[in-house]
Amino acid sequence: MSNVLHVVYHNVNHSPQHTHAFLEQCAAWGVDVVCLQEPWYGSIRPIPSASPAGPAERTHDNMLYGTQLHPAWLLVEARKDARVVCHVSRRLANAVVSLDPTVGHRDCLLLSIRPQPDHDPLFILNIYNDADNSAINYLTDIAPSLPALDLVGGDYNTHSRVWDPEYRPDSAARTGGLLDLHAQLGLRLLSPPGEPTHFPHNPRLQSTVIDLVWVPSDRSPELYQVRVAPEERGTSDHAVIHAHIPTGAWSYAGAPSIAPKSKEEKSFIDDILDSVHLTLPMNTPLRTADELASAVDTLFSCVLNAWTANASPTTVCNKSKLWWDNSCTQSRRALEDAQRRLELARAAVIRARKRHISTIRLRRKRHMDEQIDQIANKQR
Repeated sequence: MSNVLHVVYHNVNHSPQHTHAFLEQCAAWGVDVVCLQEPWYGSIRPIPSASPAGPAERTHDNMLYGTQLHPAWLLVEARKDARVVCHVSRRLANAVVSLDPTVGHRDCLLLSIRPQPDHDPLFILNIYNDADNSAINYLTDIAPSLPALDLVGGDYNTHSRVWDPEYRPDSAARTGGLLDLHAQLGLRLLSPPGEPTHFPHNPRLQSTVIDLVWVPSDRSPELYQVRVAPEERGTSDHAVIHAHIPTGAWSYAGAPSIAPKSKEEKSFIDDILDSVHLTLPMNTPLRTADELASAVDTLFSCVLNAWTANASPTTVCNKSKLWWDNSCTQSRRALEDAQRRLELARAAVIRARKRHISTIRLRRKRHMDEQIDQIANKQR
């Protein structure tokens, strides 16, 4: 069980290689939601001319156009020229994830996520603010229609003494508009002031704070955790920001299930038969409605008890497949056994080759010694 959601913000500089490596790393870290700014978009693979792909997904030379995908993550994007995307971990087996339509801009994405179906949605806003202040201006216009936000963050490209005391601030209009917007939305700065998040590739330029994270101002600061990790940025010039936000209790484990044709399924059926024979003998009276209802309740209890005893929660991982059954498991084990035997055979061949070479060398040496002795004896 968990009571927090682990979210990271990171600008990946339009790099597909760095994006893939970063998603791999986030999966290893156990991150729940990844909010990326400046994702890579480009041609992915050829697609047939008869494919139903829409015009936004097709280039003029029939190439599929899109951004980075990863088997461990569910991609959430608003449009094909977006400058922000989100990836939600597929480990969140019970989560209900959607794109909130309130925000419709290439530089802003509002993610709605329920870690459990019966939870209220959490609203996470991902922002990329360009030199024209496009994202802030847009959000200011639609601020009255936005829901209560649980986490806001991204690359703001704005300097202010509030979060970067060591760098000259931008214009009062730009910084003031940003602060006014977040005050209107009831948000406070969670990012630690003065801790650099942007490290220019040119070493002569100063590191600055332009990546920010905000949370509701009416909630206790003790409920949140934030960490700026410049050492995790890889080839990007932006630090990774980790944020943990409070949620209700939720679990990564999915609904209990029993694999078809498994030993658990056989045990499930056997348990039902045994309990039915004990609690519902052949002479069970079924003459009245009450007797019939009692028998049905007893049968339901037999099935429920057998299910509870044999079903186990499903755990989603990168290799989870809905069609996987016991035959696939057995064939995989057979393949692994064959590979182990092959490795043992290879090791045996290597040892035999070494013995063969050693034997040849030893025999050659002895032969030369015999020849030398024979010639020496003839010359006496």
